[in-house]
Amino acid sequence: MSSLMSANNSGLVFAMALTTNQTFFLTYHMGSYANNAVMLSSRKPMLMRDVFLTKSSSFFPNPLSCVYVHSPLDAVLNSLLAWFLVRPIIEIIGWRSGVAIYFGSGFFSSFAYIFSSQLGTGRTNTPFDCADTSNGAFSGFATLSLVLPKCYIPTSKRIPTSYLGVPYLIKCFYDEYVAPHYVDKREKGAIELRNWGFVGGVFFVMIYTSLVLRTKHDMTTMRTFWRNMGITTRKK
Repeated sequence: MSSLMSANNSGLVFAMALTTNQTFFLTYHMGSYANNAVMLSSRKPMLMRDVFLTKSSSFFPNPLSCVYVHSPLDAVLNSLLAWFLVRPIIEIIGWRSGVAIYFGSGFFSSFAYIFSSQLGTGRTNTPFDCADTSNGAFSGFATLSLVLPKCYIPTSKRIPTSYLGVPYLIKCFYDEYVAPHYVDKREKGAIELRNWGFVGGVFFVMIYTSLVLRTKHDMTTMRTFWRNMGITTRKK
């Protein structure tokens, strides 16, 4: 396991896992009752809705909603992002931090969706509206690319991953705050399934970077300092 998740392989394995995840849940969604949004209002237990989605009327976020995706476009973009943005980031921060960022960003995105749905007037159409937060999970990595200027897109000539991260964040902002109000023709009373809450992922990574990644970097720097001091002392 340690050799499989080494620095050279961790990014590759992580990207493969995310691509498989997006493909699996998109396929699952296409063949599930949730492909018909009206079924989201059913009182019968529904695995997809009750386990993998965040309800706009819920009191608690759903951390598992970050693994679900219902839009083919989102699934394709997220899979590409897994290989060209997430993979090089994982090779720098490690797979453990990658897992924490993915699920942490998804969890905060779920909370952001619930918070905005229950406070924002006209945010949702019905109390049965739901969301998956896979875009929020990936937006966490897109945000992290902004603070890793020396993280480059694979096979590129030193092109920073932020060149992909910024357009992805703009796309998420457009999908959530621009299109529903100015572009999409929303039918009043129609139940909607969205991929919203990306702001939560951005917020989580800002916290995680400040409290965890920065601390790990400082500790590594300090250990290197004392190790060099020890070498210098022995030489004397």
